[in-house]
Amino acid sequence: MQERLDSSQLALSAVRLATEQDIPAIQRLINANLDKVLPRTDDEIRELLPTWWVAVEDGEIVGTCCLEIYSRKIAELRSLVVSENARRKGYGAALVKVATETAQALNIRQVLVVTSTPEFFESLGFGTALDEKYALFWNGSGSVKAPRQPKAD
Repeated sequence: MQERLDSSQLALSAVRLATEQDIPAIQRLINANLDKVLPRTDDEIRELLPTWWVAVEDGEIVGTCCLEIYSRKIAELRSLVVSENARRKGYGAALVKVATETAQALNIRQVLVVTSTPEFFESLGFGTALDEKYALFWNGSGSVKAPRQPKAD
């Protein structure tokens, strides 16, 4: 008798590498969530296709993310988006799992993420490195808002 898959296993089985034909659907997801992720051009997506994934539900792309590799040491998980109607089904976690497993297979030591939902990533094993390093930002105008500092105990 075959075991029943839980939602995280089902979500993981729905993740695959993106193809050139997926770019319009990826753009729709990103553009619908520009309050959470940065825009991407078709060329940027095309260049990152070897490490860009989609989650598919009933033939429709409902989630996406990419792993942008900066060096043998570090990569960034970017453009993680799951459509509103597919949230809380494990697709986001499955996309992160595939990306981090790929980084591990490539012997990349660190994967960073810039996020407005740190709790989600912490639940998947990510943590801050405040004791070791700071993330500093420059935007050319001198008006960079300082990141939120952790509350003192």
